[in-house]
Amino acid sequence: MESFSSMLDAFKDLNERKRRDPKSLSEDEKTKWKKYRREFEKVLFQAEPDPAADTREFLRVPVSLAVRYWTKDELKDRYIPVLGEGGLFVATVDPLEVGSTLDLEIVLAQKGLTFPIKGQVVWVNNGEDPAQRGMGVKFVELTYEQKRNIYNLVDDNLRQRLLERRRFARVDTKLHVQFVYAEGFFELKTEDLSLGGLFIATDHLVPVGEKVRLVLHIPGDHPSVKAVCEVVRVVEESAPGQPAGLGIRFDDMSDADLLTVRDYLGRRVAGQIEPGELERRRSPRIERLVKLRFQALDSFGSSVARDVSSGGVFIQTHEIMPIGTEIQVSLIHPVTLQQLDLVGRVVRVVEADASKPNSISGIGVNFEEVSEEKRAILREFLKDFILLDTEQTAIEGLDPDQEQ
Repeated sequence: MESFSSMLDAFKDLNERKRRDPKSLSEDEKTKWKKYRREFEKVLFQAEPDPAADTREFLRVPVSLAVRYWTKDELKDRYIPVLGEGGLFVATVDPLEVGSTLDLEIVLAQKGLTFPIKGQVVWVNNGEDPAQRGMGVKFVELTYEQKRNIYNLVDDNLRQRLLERRRFARVDTKLHVQFVYAEGFFELKTEDLSLGGLFIATDHLVPVGEKVRLVLHIPGDHPSVKAVCEVVRVVEESAPGQPAGLGIRFDDMSDADLLTVRDYLGRRVAGQIEPGELERRRSPRIERLVKLRFQALDSFGSSVARDVSSGGVFIQTHEIMPIGTEIQVSLIHPVTLQQLDLVGRVVRVVEADASKPNSISGIGVNFEEVSEEKRAILREFLKDFILLDTEQTAIEGLDPDQEQ
């Protein structure tokens, strides 16, 4: 199967030429462009593309961007769940009429930027489900700079989300695991586990590329999970929140064992499994990009969570707020776009370190006064991420380029 990396490179070349001059593509190239777009949208939106999409001129990508616009007498703050090169969808329970023109201001919270753009409402969803209501807006009178801004947003989200989907949601969990490799045998505990692999804290460092055979012991009546694996990452020195150890990728695992891991992870994040002794003081945390919106007294924005649990969330943002700040957080389900509103308080602040390439700034938030009903919905959100990973595995297989 063609990898996403090679598909993205081929699509980028075709799409750049199409942007400059749509007539420059041959019929075969147009067919390839449509094929790539269908494959991308199938994975990004977790659904088979609408047959009508073949007539659509532009690629669409899921996003989570804040947007502002004026009506006759009110400034509206809304968000954009879908962006295309030719337009966008604004999620709102009170969409404007078809034909309405409006001046939009797209907010790039992570970069601390906004940019204006003009649009026209071309279709409206006034369905019974408030979470699905909104309006489709077509861009009009775009300047060259505005086009480049939109193209860059689409390209960045396409690459990030496609490649990020190849990283499975990781859940922190302590399980006994045994390894056999060329130079011997050892038994340890996992630090985290996903459908793609696991991380173990150890000073016994095995070189990247080393093949190992693994036996993972799942709590309950399940038989042990067995897999052929490969070391894909070596952490030589401990750092805050990251012990020294090995990132292990599953290369060969039976469907039955894959489902066993999936079911365990789903029950773990849903709070249906009694935690181990080392886990009793914390809620199970899932490491995965999750769309959200947040609002405090002086701040508003759309961003992503780097990890989330039933007890709190870490929000990637440059909008740093003091510890103790009360904040409203709205998590967005990746498929249904259902919104879950929670109230929390900032308990940790992280400033990005320019000397570290992967360092990000953000805030740690503890949820407060969460009703049992909302906590149950939140656990289902977390569980759904594990189920989505299973569907993605079925689409792609255990990708040999996959990093745990």
